[in-house]
Formats: sequence, structure tokens, C-alpha cells
Amino acid sequence: MFIRKSYKRFGARKYWINVIVSLIGIGIILLYSICGESCEYLQGGILDIELKYLGLLYMGMLIFFSLRKRDLVLLSLLSFGTGAEIYLLGFQIRNLVYCYYCLAFGAIVLLLFLLNLNMSKKTLMGISLFLGFILFSIFFQGAVTPLYAEDPPKADLPPSFGNGKIKVRLYTDYFCGPCRSLEPRLEEVITGLVKKKVINITFIDTPIHKHTSLYARYFLYILNEKKEFNHALYARAILFEAANNRITDKERLEEFLKEKKIKFKPFNVIPTFGLFDSYLREDKINATPICVISNGEKKRFEGTEDIIKALERLPFSPSSSP
Repeated sequence: MFIRKSYKRFGARKYWINVIVSLIGIGIILLYSICGESCEYLQGGILDIELKYLGLLYMGMLIFFSLRKRDLVLLSLLSFGTGAEIYLLGFQIRNLVYCYYCLAFGAIVLLLFLLNLNMSKKTLMGISLFLGFILFSIFFQGAVTPLYAEDPPKADLPPSFGNGKIKVRLYTDYFCGPCRSLEPRLEEVITGLVKKKVINITFIDTPIHKHTSLYARYFLYILNEKKEFNHALYARAILFEAANNRITDKERLEEFLKEKKIKFKPFNVIPTFGLFDSYLREDKINATPICVISNGEKKRFEGTEDIIKALERLPFSPSSSP
């Protein structure tokens, strides 16, 4: 009797629980756009529609049908979503790249599926789950490494500075919050290492966000006008400021650079973008900021604190002693 009453009470509240859990799912999607210690890259979509927008639409539909108390539609949607999440989990396992936000969203879908489980509708659940898995396996297009082009042309010289033996590749994105917070702390550390001939550092703009390629292009234009280390640091700071001001078109960015008295000289950047792509593939970059240090062996550091600590631990060359 107690179990039956508890079940009835849950049934009466189930739809509001669905709404609350679905809102948590929407929150996870929104948090995905706000970087923590790093901006992760795991992109994909169906018919050119990004997964995050599909996820928002999906959760919105769950909320709508929960408020309407449409059990069969809810069960079909949740079974379909579970099948899709099984495929997406397999995609991450195959590529050895895990997005915690994606996994959390998948857990929300699974939780909702279990809350609305109806074993008397096994056929409906099975068909919907199968359709979700099959349709995603056919139409889903995903990428785990941000690239400028799928087939990079012949590589050009990268924007590198310093004569040290230790090779450093720094992967950042101007629209990445953690990269922006890293930059002031990074400047002091790498300036000393470059001046003392400890490192050779290569700045690699990483197209995590859709407007990054425009900024990467103008960073290279600026270096084409004046390739000096201190000038490169200043240019990066100005570009981070522009990104923070949400400047996303060519005309406004050029005006902003002119206001800051930064000159630039356009040239064909496609070969350099091709070199960036080869580095992104080689180092399996899927987030920013990431620093790859080669000093006998290659080591990778991700996130603001780990990068700063790794650079501060680098040994100084004998010639750097005062």
C-alpha cells in the first residue's frame, strides 16, 4: 500500500521533475559556452545544425510535452535521445576525446528516460532507441580537432620567437576566457625565457570559436608588417581586447587596430594556416589553452595554472646565467 501511494505521488510530480531536470540540461548546454580552466573542442551536428542548438530544441520539446502530460510522446523522445547519446558516447570513446559537458548532458537524458520508463511500451521504446542510434550514425558529422582546412597546403614558416633549444607551442583562442586570463601572466614568464635564450615559442591560434580565423589572419598580417617578439605580445593583447569587445567583422577589427596604431600588411596566410593544421593534428589539440613543450620528450599542459607552472619549471640555459 505504501509503495503504491508513493508511486502515485511520484506520478503526480513526475512532469514537474521532468521540467526541472530538462532545465538543468539547458543549463549544461549554456555552461558549455562558458569556459572553465580551458575551452574544449568537440564539435558536431546534424545537417549543419550544431548539437548545442539541437540539444536546446530537444530539451524545449521535453518541457513542452511534460507540461502537456503527453506520456507516449515523451517516452518516444527520450528513447530516441538515449539511442543518440549511446552513439555520441561511442564517438567520444573511439576518438579518445571526452567532453564532460556532453557526458553530463547524456546523463540528464538517461535520467529522464529512467524516470519516464514504461515497460509496457517496450516496442515503442526499442524502435525509438534504435532510430536515434541509426539516424545519428548516418547523419552526425563530428570533429575533435579544430582545423582551418581539411587538406592543408604546403606549410609556411610559423610565427615563432626565441633561439632556445626547448620548443614551445602555445595553443590559444582570442575568444577563450581562460586564454584571456592567462595572457598577462604568460607574458612575464615567456619574455624572460625568450630573452635568456631558453625557449623557441610558436603562437598557434586555434579556431575553437567561429571568429578566431579572422583574428588569426590579422595577427599574421601584423607580424608581416613587423615581426618582433614584444610587438607580437602587444598585438596579441590588443586582439584579446577586441575579442572581449565582441568585434566579429573585418571592418570593425581593422578600425580597432588603427585606433590602437597597429599596422598590418595583408598577404596569403593559407600556407601558414596549413602549418597550424598540421600542428593541431600532431598535438591532438581539442581545447585551449594548451602548451606543448618539447625538451627531449614532448609534454602537454592544459589550463592556466598548469601552463604557468610548467613554463616556470623550465631549466635556464648555462648562457643565461648573469
